[in-house]
Amino acid sequence: MLVLFETPAGFALFKVLDERKLSKVDDLWKEFSSADTARQVVKLKAFSKFENTSEALSAATLLVESKPNKGLRKFLRAHCDGESLAVADSKLGNVIKEKLQIDWVHNQAVMELMRGVRSQLTELITGLGAQDLAPMSLGLSHSLSRYKLKFSPDKVIFFSFVNN
Repeated sequence: MLVLFETPAGFALFKVLDERKLSKVDDLWKEFSSADTARQVVKLKAFSKFENTSEALSAATLLVESKPNKGLRKFLRAHCDGESLAVADSKLGNVIKEKLQIDWVHNQAVMELMRGVRSQLTELITGLGAQDLAPMSLGLSHSLSRYKLKFSPDKVIFFSFVNN
């Protein structure tokens, strides 16, 4: 099984080394208590880095709508031969299955696995330090909120009425 993990820097695919550990959902967090134990559960198979902020913003915008961008589709085609894919978003999993014919998994164990990977992310992806990831994450979230912010005229009027 592979794990699709989206970061502000790019897309990562991790190989689950021992799928039996996923059966113990309540104890899975212990496997990610350190970088060494995390490396016994998952191993980085591939990483597709975004070229620039606009590419990251485009990919994130589509992911919010549960749609894979062209780069993600190409990345998955190249690395998911005959493997099932663990995804955090079941709607995205449905689209991946429909467009790429890749079997996907989304359950409580996958969500715990995602939390564990997130906690050790900078240790699992070489060359991606916490000092780099934090500004990327902040910049992407600001850009995403600026482009995704939508106002409803009804809500603005109601808010003005309440405050007057």
